[in-house]
Amino acid sequence: MFSLKTITTIAFANWGRRIFILFLICSFVLIIGISFISKPKIYHCFMDTDLTDHEDLSSSKDESNLLRNILFAKEKPISGRTIFFVESKCNCSDSGYTNLNFTAHQACAIESAALHHSSYEVFALVACPSIRQQIDPVLDALLSYKNVKVRYVNLWRFAAGTPIEDWLKKDDLFHTKYKLKFRIKIHSQFSSLRYLMVNISDLLRILALYRYGGIYMDTDVVVLRSFAAEPPNFMAAETKTSIANGVFGIEPNGVGDQLAKQLLIGFQKYYSGNIWAYNGPKLFSRVMFEICGTKDINLMQNDPDRCQGIKVFDIDAFYKITWIERRGFFKPHLANATLRRLKDAYVTHLWNHIKTDWPIRVDSGAAYMQLAAKHCPKVLAATGKYFT
Repeated sequence: MFSLKTITTIAFANWGRRIFILFLICSFVLIIGISFISKPKIYHCFMDTDLTDHEDLSSSKDESNLLRNILFAKEKPISGRTIFFVESKCNCSDSGYTNLNFTAHQACAIESAALHHSSYEVFALVACPSIRQQIDPVLDALLSYKNVKVRYVNLWRFAAGTPIEDWLKKDDLFHTKYKLKFRIKIHSQFSSLRYLMVNISDLLRILALYRYGGIYMDTDVVVLRSFAAEPPNFMAAETKTSIANGVFGIEPNGVGDQLAKQLLIGFQKYYSGNIWAYNGPKLFSRVMFEICGTKDINLMQNDPDRCQGIKVFDIDAFYKITWIERRGFFKPHLANATLRRLKDAYVTHLWNHIKTDWPIRVDSGAAYMQLAAKHCPKVLAATGKYFT
């Protein structure tokens, strides 16, 4: 027999557990409710401002420093003859605008593409409504090239009429699906924000080439020579087992059009907002494995017909210096060895998603500064003593 005191103690313990479980359930429901109902603050930075995008904003004296929307500006990308860069970083203020501010090494990537591809248009796409600073010598150096344009791109308008339009309207880009043991799918906006800028960049680069064809490049590259003689459809291996999305080319019709559609369909089908590279290199690898009917990168490179004419460059073409070896760009005593390794490369990557040594003195003698002197001389001349 239990004493009254023991029974009372057990009863209170049971009620305590019930209250705690009820608290957990209510907290869970509240979090899920917020995830469904609210939008993350950063979401609004990508939306249009009150000003209409249907007109050339630079024609207005008061709005002369606003970036023009690529869809409504007079000068359009040339189909199949445009190189695209994407800046998805968004630091919007109360005014609704982000201050446009390319770092020197971002500008170097853009200049190097323009310098080696005078017959191409070079478009730098900015994902947020942005305004130019009154004094910006680095941007002025870029725009001294007649083939360089900087444009605002609204994500939702840019996706209109594409295979991903309806998916994007559901705002799944800003959420990540989770599947619990009891088979209920929930969406969380919080876990997807860590890589949101990367995910938006991954999507915009595919959309740009779906719309116009051409070449995409990351803003942490230096272009070392022209792609003009290469096939319009190309990818590149980053490792022995994966295809990267840092530099690639897609023609605006034929095989290229089908490739871009497959990438857009795969983006929404397999989207995961909280896994690094899942919507970039992993997506490109998955699509290319399907097109080529093999996961063997060497086989893709040695038998172009297997991949419907899509050329797969080997690692040395774009990724000769791996992220593990990136110090070679910034340490003067490693400069000669680093530059020798790049003699046959088309492009080199700086791996800026990993902490690097910016700023760097322009007179340091480092391999990167020697590359900048040759491949982005105007940006280098505009930076002063330090390269950022």
